Amino acid sequence: MRPAYFNAVMQGGYQDVPPDGSVDFLLAFQSGDFSFTPNTSEITVNTGGIYRIDYSVLARPAAGSINIAYAVAINGREDPLSFFETYLNGDADPQRTGLTGMFITSIPAGSTVSLRNRSSTTDHLAGTGIDNQAVNHASILLQRIA
Repeated sequence: MRPAYFNAVMQGGYQDVPPDGSVDFLLAFQSGDFSFTPNTSEITVNTGGIYRIDYSVLARPAAGSINIAYAVAINGREDPLSFFETYLNGDADPQRTGLTGMFITSIPAGSTVSLRNRSSTTDHLAGTGIDNQAVNHASILLQRIA
């Protein structure tokens, strides 16, 4: 089986992700059998296999603190290997912090994949930062390795 990948990002601007909500992605590039509608949160994996999944989010503090936790949901269920989090207190509004996660899992053909907020707070993902430079405030990479 040939390796394949799906890479999606959300660029610039801001996105609020409520608890149990999923991150929307806008732009995608792929070399495999995936289905995706821009500005939505679900990616359909049409060819099953073993996948490495990497993700990142860039969050702005709310009320001086950041409490972020994310997991990848496959068919609506979070994979326990995908949970990553960070907590910061006393940050100022212009500051940002990034969260990254990486894991390997089996994904059956026809499955949906989404990146879900698992914290108890709404996260404010910020894609405009220093010098008003637009950056990716969320990204996900699905790479079939076997």
